[in-house]
Amino acid sequence: MRILLVEDEPALQDLWAEVLRDHGYAVDVAGTLSEAKACLREHAYDLVITDWRLPDGDGRVAADWAAALGGKAVVTSGYLSYMPGGVALGHETLMKPVRLSDLVASVEGLIGKVAAA
Repeated sequence: MRILLVEDEPALQDLWAEVLRDHGYAVDVAGTLSEAKACLREHAYDLVITDWRLPDGDGRVAADWAAALGGKAVVTSGYLSYMPGGVALGHETLMKPVRLSDLVASVEGLIGKVAAA
């Protein structure tokens, strides 16, 4: 199962990608909306996890692209209380700081666990 992680904070990007890979997921990373768009053009993803506020735009756009391509999405932010009502409709949200166990549980709930080899 393939995940695109769109996060502009390098420490979080590295930590979350490592944890998800440790659980057996294939993870690609992007730090901007532009990078996410390029990744989505080249690969199919089961799930996109995106920060709401990215340096070059609104991460919900990446979530919407993922949904349009048949994937699922999670929008993360420390500012979810500022997000206009209903704008993340159709996407799960996670409030930062995110517990790693909550991140993994969210992923498993949306796309399932990776089967043991």
